Amino acid sequence: MRLRFRIGPFTFGKGGTRLSIWGGGSGVSVPLSKKKGKAFGKIGVGPVSAYFGGSKSNKESERLRDTEPRIPSSQTLAPIEAFAADQDFHRKLRGYGVPWRGVQERLKQELPESLSNRDEEAYKLVPIAMNTVFGEQERAWRTIKRPSKSGKGKTTWVLVISEDA
Repeated sequence: MRLRFRIGPFTFGKGGTRLSIWGGGSGVSVPLSKKKGKAFGKIGVGPVSAYFGGSKSNKESERLRDTEPRIPSSQTLAPIEAFAADQDFHRKLRGYGVPWRGVQERLKQELPESLSNRDEEAYKLVPIAMNTVFGEQERAWRTIKRPSKSGKGKTTWVLVISEDA
């Protein structure tokens, strides 16, 4: 038996801190910290739940651990829900893909105008939203580098790679 305690939408326990928002059988649970590679997320609608995340050891996943949202829960949930419902955007991700910044801007549309660091928070939400909607990175979706439009450097693109996602 694991000891956990809740304060509002936050759950604290041996597995780390989680943001868990549930109501009427639906909701989302997102890790806000990672301890011993056991962080995972859960999204559920009615009796159906899906888990995402897991432990990875590559440098990209280490960098993405630092992209966890640091804004209040109600502000985090709205962008992820809107992103999950945007089927036109999903088709683009399944096709040629979308630049990371494009996914970031889609999430940013749902963040409050009053939030002083909307760009930063939207950037941090990209992997969480992708994991929530499509599944684990490198299994359901991935990033690739493509030449930038300006011809200088590379741009990070996000693509859905799983047929099941």
